This record gives sequence, structure tokens and C-alpha cells, in this order.
Amino acid sequence: MKKVALVLIIVFFYIAHTNAQNLWYENESKTKHIAFSTATKGTFGVNRVNPGTTNLNNNATVSRFERNGQQAPFIFFNLPLSITNLNSYSISLKARISIATNGLTNTNKTIRVYLRNSSIGGSSAIYRQRNFVRGRDWQNFTFSFNNVNIPQNVLNAGGYDQMMISFANADTNGLTTVYHIDTIEGSTSMEFNAKWMSGSWGIWYQLPGGTRLDQRPVNYATEAQSIVADLSSMGHVLSTATHPAHGYWFTLRTNPYVNIASEIHPEMVPSLANEQKILDVIAAFKNAGKRVMLYLATDGPSARSGTPDNAVYLNAWRNYYRNNSQFTGNDGQKEAQAFRLLWRGFFERFKTAGVDGYWLDHTNGIPGTVGDFVGMMREVDPGLAIATNSTLDNNSNDLDPSYFTDSNGNDLFVDTDNSSEQKGVNGTGTDINRDYRIKRYGVTDPYMDFTGGHPTPLQQGAPPNSWAYEEFTFAEIVAEPTGSYNGSKTTIKHAFVPLRNRWTPSSADFMWSGRTNQAYRFVRTLTDAGAAITISSKLEGGPNTYDGTNSDDEMSLL
Repeated sequence: MKKVALVLIIVFFYIAHTNAQNLWYENESKTKHIAFSTATKGTFGVNRVNPGTTNLNNNATVSRFERNGQQAPFIFFNLPLSITNLNSYSISLKARISIATNGLTNTNKTIRVYLRNSSIGGSSAIYRQRNFVRGRDWQNFTFSFNNVNIPQNVLNAGGYDQMMISFANADTNGLTTVYHIDTIEGSTSMEFNAKWMSGSWGIWYQLPGGTRLDQRPVNYATEAQSIVADLSSMGHVLSTATHPAHGYWFTLRTNPYVNIASEIHPEMVPSLANEQKILDVIAAFKNAGKRVMLYLATDGPSARSGTPDNAVYLNAWRNYYRNNSQFTGNDGQKEAQAFRLLWRGFFERFKTAGVDGYWLDHTNGIPGTVGDFVGMMREVDPGLAIATNSTLDNNSNDLDPSYFTDSNGNDLFVDTDNSSEQKGVNGTGTDINRDYRIKRYGVTDPYMDFTGGHPTPLQQGAPPNSWAYEEFTFAEIVAEPTGSYNGSKTTIKHAFVPLRNRWTPSSADFMWSGRTNQAYRFVRTLTDAGAAITISSKLEGGPNTYDGTNSDDEMSLL
């Protein structure tokens, strides 16, 4: 009997452990990992008084839905992480109906939970149904989708990205019942991917890529260890998957899907020995408890959006994807397929190394679409935090960045004649005295988990330490440190701030001399509000040195 009892205890523990649910939504604890989108055939309200606290649900505030008498009402929630596997999958919630127990009928007692893909619509929806057995009392409901096969068209569209709740779906008798719901849970976590960035500051620690990395005999990992020892409060680091602003020089060499050196061009990748450098740097920061993101110039060898033209690399790249039978369609389709396959190989390796996210640059020139590229990234690692540094409208058309405007809709400009204003410089390093606009850090597409945070371009005359950021941009972020493009997920507001009057050269002028207090305000204003900031330290050591260190003026400020 003792052995039987022990076995039963072990089995019970195993079942309880494997069926543990993740909290998605609850008013009392202010948990909103899934985002309420809309309600139809009724009115949905949050933070309403619990009409009857019990041992089952003693939360003081809950959500409320009042049906308006029409058939098939729905409450829509967007899922920040799409569901692509329903093995052992269930969704649970607490609900209460205002009808008395003796008034429950076969049509008015039902409650359903649906899963669907928002881009496909109703034809993709699946549901599970349960029944209220008690009126005017809280009940627990579990909706099991265990081992349901997800249709291929849903998987191709990214999986189920919406959950819907429906009450008395088939009732046609003008039902106007009031329902209360609370504590929605699911088998997978729905916390937004960049939540760890809330309150975090970090630096950009740049490694060269491709042949440039072979030309720098530097032990970058040693310097990375020194940085984390000196900057203990730093929460994250942005390093490099490609050379900064050069989408054809990669920091990794080995790729499971393409031998880049032999099939495309050898200068695009470092030597086998030197590709270990980025892996060692990642390990150094991860071992110190820092989150690691990587920069990636996504226009690649085609150099459509910021990467300098290189005809040799471009021709080699074209020969690769045009003459490879696994890529089909027209030239643009072939290139997009080839680009995604190449990066899938690198993303898989970086996942093994523990990379937490990516900052995608030059996305207006990406082969294919941003959505397809990010979708591939999510297939490799659904938990990645991604910044796309792009601006799209509702039809996925590229837009100009958003700037602050006056009451008439005209752009506001900073007057650089102000003697206290440090002037920006153009691409040649020449001082320019030009009024400049003030960038907003809005959520500008549906793919980003944190905003790219680029300031007003330096070449437009804006210095990286402009007082206008504190006056306008940061004030807006403090008022709303997170946002959403379309309600589908939560995005962290993030600023990316250079220290010099050009982004990467070690010879560029340091712009923060005598402004330590302002730099401190920049960081604390954003991190105290729950936003994030990354500070762009330069590419190499001091002038004409290539030792992988940060210079004294930068480290003193940091």
C-alpha cells in the first residue's frame, strides 16, 4: 500500500507540474500579457467590482461583459506570441453569469473559447465549449485543445494570434445577460518579449564583420569582461551580427544551409578561428547576467538602404540565388528566399549561444518583406525581442519617421542659433548650423518588440545630446513607456543614443564633455519610467588603435 501511495503521489505531482498554467490576464494583479482588442454584440469593461467574492475568486476587481441581446457576441484578445503547437495545450479562466441556477438552459449556459488567425479570419477559428452549472457564482473553466492539428494555412500565416470568448453563442432570444471574467491562463507564457528591457540601460559593443574582423587581431572577449566589471548596473548589451551599416559582412562564418565563403564570397565572413570572437563576447556578457542583442543590417549584399554599394559582392550574391534550384519565382522572390535561409542558419546558431534579441537596421531595403523575415525569426525563437527601425502605415507601406508638430500639423524645429546648443555635423564632419526636427519614438509597425530609438539623424544637424529630447521625446516616453501598433502586443519605448558626432568612427568628436549630469538624466529619466536606453559607444579603441576597448572619455561617462 505504501508503494501504491507513493506512485500515486508521484503521478499527481507530474500531472500538476506539466499542466501548470501561465497567467495571461487579470485586473487585480494588473496582468495584461494578452491585449484586449474589441468586443462585439455587447460592452466590455475592466476593473469592475467583483459582484460576489468567494473562495474561488476573492479578487476585488474583475472584467465585465454585458450582452446586448444579439446572437454570437465575442470578446477579442490579441496574443503577443502566436500558438503554433497545441500538444497538451489548454486555456483556463474564471467566469460568472448573472442568471440564477434554475434559469440556466441548454442555449444560455454555454461558454466558448476560440483560437483563430487574425489574417485568415473566421474560417481559421477552432473552439472548445463548456457550460455553467451554477448561476450567480464563480466557476473555473478549462478548455482543452490537446493534440488538435493546426491547419497548414494557419501555420503558414504564423499560427493562432487571437483568442475569443463567447457566451451563449447560439441564443437567439434577445439575451441581455451580464458576465464577469477573471484570471485567464494558458499553457504557454504570453509575456511580451521585451519585458526584460523595462528599466534597462546598455551599450553598443561593436565587433567588425567579415574580412574586417580578420584584420583586427583583438581579444574582444577580454574587453567585454572588463566592461561588465566596470558597468555592473548595465542590463543589456547590443553587439553585432553584421558589421555596422554593412549588410554583407557577417560576424559568423559557419552556416548549416550555405557555405558563404565558397558559394558566395570569402570576404563576407571571417576565418573559422575568428568567428569564435563573437561567440566568446556573447558568452562573456551572458555569464555576467547581461541580456545580449545583436545589430543586423538587413539590406544585405544588395545594399538597398544604407549599406555601401559593393559591385563584387552584389554580383556574387546574385549568382548564388539566381543559379540555386531551391529558390523559385522571379529574382525578387529568389533573393528573399535565399536571404531568409542564410539568416535562418545564423539565427539558429545565435539562439544556441543565448542571444535575446536583434536590432534590425536598413529594413526598408530588406529582400522580401519585413513581416516574412521577422516571421522566420519567430519560427527559430519565438521569444526574441526585435526592433525593426522601420515605419509602416496600415497597408505596410514605408513612411517617413514621425516628428513632433505644432497645433497646425507643421514640424517643430530646434533653432541651432542658440549658443547653448552643440551643433550637429554632416557626413563629412563639417559643422552645420541648421535647424532640425525632433524625433518621436512611436511604435511604427506590428513587428517590433522595442522601438529602434534612432535620434533625429546627425546629418540633419541634431546633436545626440539635444535638450529637445528631454523637452519633447523623453517626456512623451515617460507619459507612455510602452505602446502598441495595433493592439496585438506590447512594445517597450527605447532610445538609441550616440556619444559622438558620427555613429562609429573612433576619430569622431566626443559630444558629452562636461555633460555628465545630462547623460545621467537621459538614462534615469527613461529607465525610472520603465523604458530602455542603449548608448552607442564607438567601434574601436582610441584614435588609431584597434584593441577593442572603450576610450577613457566614454568609460568615464558610462
